[in-house]
Amino acid sequence: MSTTSRGSGPHVLRRLNASAVLTALRTGGPQRVADLMDRTGLTRPTVTQALTLLERAGWISPVHGTADVTAAPRKGRPAQLVSFRAGAGCLVGADVGPHKAIVMITDLIGAPLAELRVSTGSAGDGPELITLIADTVRAALARAGRTEDEVYAVCIGSPGIADPENRTFRLAPSIPGWASLPLDAELGRMFRCPVLVENDVNLSVLAERWQGVATDAATVLFVHWGSRIGAGLVVGGRLHRGVGGAAGEIGFIDLDETPPVVGGMGPLERVVGADAIGRLGGGAFPDSGAVLRAAADGDPAALTAIDEIAARFARGLAPALLVLDPELVVIGGGVSRGGPPLLAALERHLRPRTLVPPRLALSALGDRAGVLGAIRACLDNLEATLAASL
Repeated sequence: MSTTSRGSGPHVLRRLNASAVLTALRTGGPQRVADLMDRTGLTRPTVTQALTLLERAGWISPVHGTADVTAAPRKGRPAQLVSFRAGAGCLVGADVGPHKAIVMITDLIGAPLAELRVSTGSAGDGPELITLIADTVRAALARAGRTEDEVYAVCIGSPGIADPENRTFRLAPSIPGWASLPLDAELGRMFRCPVLVENDVNLSVLAERWQGVATDAATVLFVHWGSRIGAGLVVGGRLHRGVGGAAGEIGFIDLDETPPVVGGMGPLERVVGADAIGRLGGGAFPDSGAVLRAAADGDPAALTAIDEIAARFARGLAPALLVLDPELVVIGGGVSRGGPPLLAALERHLRPRTLVPPRLALSALGDRAGVLGAIRACLDNLEATLAASL
């Protein structure tokens, strides 16, 4: 938004009012003038003026069969409904990992239009992976009946340390050739819109606050617990990345003075990650997935392994909880398939290590948390774009 001398003038005030009305329509569905007055606190003339501006800009349209929204109300005449034109464009979210990628296309309020999954294991390096993602996006757009020119924002999420300002990843040890690749420039040839980049676990916490178990929490820690471990943090409703974008890299917490990085994995990842769970199975289970499934079914040996891994994880997680004091910790990733027994064990071991034990919850979004968070990031970007366009 402009910060020039016009910042307090009537033009800017009209834009602010129109933006408030537009936000109400985007989030609340079709509404009447009276509804918009209630939601925004604006007067009828101000709402009517805002609707005129939004209709001229092409962002809203009257619902068929209702009266003119900008006309003065007359006795006995039904009030008109007006709606945001969610189908005027689309958004692209992509969660790109070392083994698979999920691409989602939605309309401008985040309603899904298409979703595709592809294996990324065969992509030899960063440029090949970019080509694979671009081809997958094109296929998803075709399935959604949309074109590249209709895309208003793209967000790419991946493991690693993201540099949102330069639209690249500073560090991405799990994806060869991905770090420092100029994603904005590479995908900018395909799209005429912002290309955003973000850490995948940061996107997961955005998704949980949007559609998951954290919609009522303002300070949330999302923990991705799989072969690798990371956390995404929202403080007071805002994503916290840290100065260098490395906030939440809890997989590198050192419990026992072990080497900081081995094979690209941090100390905590090596002792509580999925591979460690498989080893704790003592040969009775073929892999970590089997241990988790058996624990969920009440198998004693599996429950013993889960208790041990929860005790280890509590030692690593407790210092972060003492510093952050979140109101909710969401556990996601493959290990979360351990279900209630895993959560109960983690709660039990965290209780004596924290002064105010936080509420714990299992993610309900599964492996779609990252791509849903990418769409949420696109929606946030769209909101700023729409406000600037008025």
